[in-house]
Amino acid sequence: MPDKCNITPSHDEFVARPAQLNHVLLQLTVIDWCGSDEFVGFVDDIVNETKQSLSLVDVNIQLFTDTFDNLIPLLPQYLSRVNPNHVFNMTELSQLHARGEVVQIIAKDDCLKTTNLTIPLFNHNDCIGVINFNGVIESDVPSSVTLSFCHAIGSLIQRNFRLMDNELCYGLSMLTASQSQEEFHRLAFFDSLTGLANRRLLNQTIETQYQLAKTNQVVGALLFIDLDFFKAINDSLGHAVGDGILVEVAERLKEIPRPEDFIARLGGDEFVILLPDLSENPMHAEQHANLLAEQLIERISQPYLYKGQALYIGASIGVTLFPSKDQHADDLLKQADTAMYQAKSNGRKKVYFFDVKMQRKADKRLHIYNCLKSAIAKNELFLHYQPQHMVQNGDIIGVEALVRWHLGGKQQISPAEFIPIAEETDLIIDIGIWVLQAACRQFVEWQLQGVNVPQLSVNVSTRQFHDNNFVDSVLMVLDETGMDPMQLNLEITESVVIEHAEDAIRKMTDLKNIGVSFAVDDFGVGYSSLSYLKRLPANELKIDRSFIQGIPYNVSDMAIVEAVLAMAKHMGFNVTAEGVESRQQLEFLQRQQCSFYQGFYASKPLTGENLALYVRRLQG
Repeated sequence: MPDKCNITPSHDEFVARPAQLNHVLLQLTVIDWCGSDEFVGFVDDIVNETKQSLSLVDVNIQLFTDTFDNLIPLLPQYLSRVNPNHVFNMTELSQLHARGEVVQIIAKDDCLKTTNLTIPLFNHNDCIGVINFNGVIESDVPSSVTLSFCHAIGSLIQRNFRLMDNELCYGLSMLTASQSQEEFHRLAFFDSLTGLANRRLLNQTIETQYQLAKTNQVVGALLFIDLDFFKAINDSLGHAVGDGILVEVAERLKEIPRPEDFIARLGGDEFVILLPDLSENPMHAEQHANLLAEQLIERISQPYLYKGQALYIGASIGVTLFPSKDQHADDLLKQADTAMYQAKSNGRKKVYFFDVKMQRKADKRLHIYNCLKSAIAKNELFLHYQPQHMVQNGDIIGVEALVRWHLGGKQQISPAEFIPIAEETDLIIDIGIWVLQAACRQFVEWQLQGVNVPQLSVNVSTRQFHDNNFVDSVLMVLDETGMDPMQLNLEITESVVIEHAEDAIRKMTDLKNIGVSFAVDDFGVGYSSLSYLKRLPANELKIDRSFIQGIPYNVSDMAIVEAVLAMAKHMGFNVTAEGVESRQQLEFLQRQQCSFYQGFYASKPLTGENLALYVRRLQG
């Protein structure tokens, strides 16, 4: 290893490699493991997937701490301890935490032109190790896609260090309590909570059964089970209750399969059932797997008793048959997981079988994810602003900032396509901060130009709002841009409040105390809980466009709008109607004394420059 590491920023060169990266990140980011045994499998999966996707010579993790010295029997083979002082400058490594840069080590073999990348790992603000990606083959320097991919893998490892402290130390205590092979085998291959097989044993069994199915020319199936609505119970009643439900689910799963069927818990609320040798006929195998999956959903959906009350969850199941053409044993979990995701997306409590179209869709999602990760640095994100007007006299009262994306400066990607992908990961937090900064800077620039826009509205996602640093990040943006907090309006959805009511109310109150106002967006399509609504320090309700579009022909929509306006008036809320596109809709809102409106009838979303022209034209 060379004596010195060169710290270099990420390069903007874009080399698309979605086929090689497969859908590794989308698969790995949803891993939720518990227990030392599952951590071993987690690291195994990350290393093997990364080596295969980037065609690497080696991937390994080096820790700068002695916390796990006594845990060598439980640690993955790819993880070791090193003394950082021989190779790394700890001060420089710590500086990387905020700048998002990498340590780049150029290999000595100039003929192969390989590059070794080292990503620093942090536990809070302490640099505790690195993950090495050895043998990256590039023509000159690593592409931004490769760097982003390696950063994402590093983030996954980092995210699990807090679990390592507890779970691996627990594993050590169990190991020292009993040195028997039986105890060690249980720790290595079985889930400590449910007693089911863990990921490592599952992978071994899949490989064995897949080869047997090919040899014997029979068809088997793998069922990927993800619990529906489990998170709500876990968050509201606590992890002890959640663990109890997981144990009960495991017992129910054992009731239905045949003796030869194999049940495992992947981690969190994910379970897998492997059904070997269902039939020689693929159609019969599919029918059998579908019938069992339906029975499992019915059984899992039956109530769970807790302190005299019934708790309800469900299950979404993805299924893949094996063996099939161009399929390998290590494809089964990915394929079944992809099918399960489709079941979730299409209403939950459903069974979906994997097909090639799902694969293409997953590949497209991964491509968007990888590109979106570097979009901010490449200035591919930009903002449009939709004017908001008084219903009665048409005066402009504000604008709503809306994020847009030109992939590669050319192809525009719909927010409906990239925002849900961003919301599944921490990308939405980075995007949300960027939108707030860019919108506030534009607002201040309008003021300097003499463009009078009374208020700026910015959307805040659920994930961004519940981030621990949300309030501080808003305060930082206000301070950096010089934005007047009295002119900033943050739009949140009802789900933000319902999921963590006390936390939401506290954060809203903290920001309202300095002048920031709040609007409840998409009102009417969520819970619409009046018990929460009356406690919210919000100023405004925004009626979802789906109710406005039916006016004046849909009597039910008109009745809903009238009811919301009457309720808002009594509770002291202003109301903005979204998606107003016709004169008839505006006249109806005028008769109902709605406060504000926005939509194509007044203006489509405009660039910052065109919005300034629009305001000047309105105000003479």
